[in-house]
Amino acid sequence: MKKYIFALALALPMLAQDKVIDVYKSPVCGCCELWESYMEKNGYKINSYAKEDFMKIKESLDIKSQYQSCHTGVIDGYAIEGHVPSSAVAWLLENKPDGVIGISAPGMPMGSPGMEQGAPEKYPVILMKKDGSSELFGYYIGDKKI
Repeated sequence: MKKYIFALALALPMLAQDKVIDVYKSPVCGCCELWESYMEKNGYKINSYAKEDFMKIKESLDIKSQYQSCHTGVIDGYAIEGHVPSSAVAWLLENKPDGVIGISAPGMPMGSPGMEQGAPEKYPVILMKKDGSSELFGYYIGDKKI
């Protein structure tokens, strides 16, 4: 029994590392903090970096302007651009699709996680590909895929 407890104690930190998101954002954006809180409630650990030059991360990850939002997360080598629902992030990490650099909720859709003020709208969540193209992952209202 002690061997199993010891093995579990060693494995837990490795499992937790898989759910760490480095978030790069503007120092003055409140909705980014709301998205970070949402992701923490859904089991992710957030390392937050609020800097004036936060757009540089988008350039370094080759996130095209049409896919950009107010903040960029990086987890397990993937970009998480904007107010992406946690279920979409979980799918990306579980499936690791070929040729994909990350997932995006372009712009700042009303009702998306962290943008709950105002009337919720239907918005796309897209997979961003290495070749610069994209593929629709699905439409969401709030954090629910429809």
